[in-house]
This record gives sequence, C-alpha cells and structure tokens, in this order.
Amino acid sequence: MNSRLVTHSLAPTRRIALASLLLSVTLLLGSATTATGAANVTPASKITVSVRPIGANDLKPSQCATLTLTTLVTSPTGTNAADLQLGTPAADNLDGKNGADCIIGGAGDDAINGGGGADICIGGPGTDTFTNCTTSYQ
Repeated sequence: MNSRLVTHSLAPTRRIALASLLLSVTLLLGSATTATGAANVTPASKITVSVRPIGANDLKPSQCATLTLTTLVTSPTGTNAADLQLGTPAADNLDGKNGADCIIGGAGDDAINGGGGADICIGGPGTDTFTNCTTSYQ
C-alpha cells in the first residue's frame, strides 16, 4: 500500500487570523490570572495597636466622673484606696472605709456608709439609707 503524505498549507491571511486568535486567547487568560492575583490582600500589621486593661476608673458611672478610682471592690467592705464598690441585687450593708469612693448599692434595701473621704453613694431600687456620703443618689 502506498501512503502519501498530504500537507496543506494555510493561506497567509488565515495564518495571521489564527495567530491573532491565539494571541487574544493568551492575553485574555493572562489578564484573568492577574485579576485573580490582585484580589489577594495582605492585612495591615497591628504593630501599632496597643492593649490597655479596663480598671475601676473606666467602669464608673457618670455620677462619679469627678473621682479617680483605682480599685474595684465587690465585697461589703471597701479598702482605704479610691474604690468603685458594687453591691448586689439583694439588701447590702456597704462600708466604703477611707478614700474617695463611688459606692453603688444596686437593688434591695441597702445601707451605704461612705466612711472617710469624699464619697459618692448611689442607691437603686429599694429603700436605701446613706451615711457619711458627700453626695448621694437614690
């Protein structure tokens, strides 16, 4: 059997059209890859972010804005420092001791004794009694 090799040659205009088509497809695929790569964003560094703990002075209510508080107390007896002393929903007997305190009774019939210092005493729901408080709020 005789086999013949048949070759076809493309006309020059067809070669140009085919090359142009291949170039267009190549550029299209290349730009799609670039667009996908551009969507990757590296988050900004947090090297300048500072973390600060929250203290008693940050938690004080607006009524105590004139005080600089240093200690958070959740027991019935305060300290000799400037306390933010918090009562409970029950009836409390709170004693601020010394220091300029912000004493918050909460709910219940509270007995709030500011102790020594310029104390701001804040009651709440219930019938509260205030002793040795420079300023009191029911």
